[in-house]
Amino acid sequence: MVSAQCVIREDDSYQELYGFDETLKTIKESIDKLQIEGRSNIAIVSEPFSGSSELLGKVAGIRPDNTTKIYLRSLVKDKTLFEALTRSGGIVLVDNCHFLYTRKIGGFQMLDNFLNFIASSSNTFITTWNIYSWNYLSALFPLQQIFPLKIELPKLNSQDLKGMIMSSCEWEMSFEEEQTIQEEKILQFTRIPIEVKPLKRTLQVPVPAFDYTALKSRLPDRFKGSNKKETVSVEDKVFNRLLDYSEGNPGAAKAIWMRSVPRAEGAIKPGDIIKPQYKIDLNYDQAFLLYIILCMESVSIEELNGIIDPNANVNRSVHDLERTGLISVENELLSIMPEALHSIESYLKSMRLVW
Repeated sequence: MVSAQCVIREDDSYQELYGFDETLKTIKESIDKLQIEGRSNIAIVSEPFSGSSELLGKVAGIRPDNTTKIYLRSLVKDKTLFEALTRSGGIVLVDNCHFLYTRKIGGFQMLDNFLNFIASSSNTFITTWNIYSWNYLSALFPLQQIFPLKIELPKLNSQDLKGMIMSSCEWEMSFEEEQTIQEEKILQFTRIPIEVKPLKRTLQVPVPAFDYTALKSRLPDRFKGSNKKETVSVEDKVFNRLLDYSEGNPGAAKAIWMRSVPRAEGAIKPGDIIKPQYKIDLNYDQAFLLYIILCMESVSIEELNGIIDPNANVNRSVHDLERTGLISVENELLSIMPEALHSIESYLKSMRLVW
């Protein structure tokens, strides 16, 4: 019997993907070479919320009669996974490999057994990994040797985000420019202090400052050179703004969109897309806990108790992180908020917990 932590999926009816055409083509070409060049394991590495599970569902359709897809949905604690691996043949897809380890004494045994199984198997393994876990584990295990082909999922562009959002929207969208556009001032004055020694005074003297960008925008095209400025539609401005704030991450883009554009009447303006703002000020234990949640993507408080400092108050730290909007707690499982992903990443880089 398959446990809740490890599920073998038969039906992979995932929604349409956006931005992964080249990635899917690369994987398909690698699978097509199996009969000629032999097996070549693949690691798909990505940020949380990047759509790696959905991509793996599409990969399962390349050779459906010779493929087993194993989805890890929580921390692997027993031998269920290896029972499923033993029954598999040909191409084996394993999703969410970051559930194979924990950062504590004895917490790497499951991952070590998994890698040894792959090394001794004649099957081809295509796996997905959280990029923060992968970067950490690469320093401990020969992942690049076991998975010669490493694929990092690309960021989506604004047109991919547009297609993704509009395909899932249940209401017809309309767009319009901002009603009030700030007038660009070509000439402004700034004041600089000048000391007048005979008067023993410091005077504020106005000095003209030209905004050459604004000036150029008002010049006729014949004075601007051969590179004419292309007109950007209001619709594209909206999704360009969404791209800037989500950094091309599908899950973050969806979350920002849902926060910015509630289901209501009226046209969508570029200014409606709101950039999430977070003031993050954590002690080291809280920051490390946040890092573990980022790497694991979904983890319980009980599992955290065995990872961080036993003297740390985990429940209080979880409460503080939830209150600041960095994580969510659902069914006793902790996960980061998609729209907070890159703010968390930047903060943890400053703490040298992420590189």
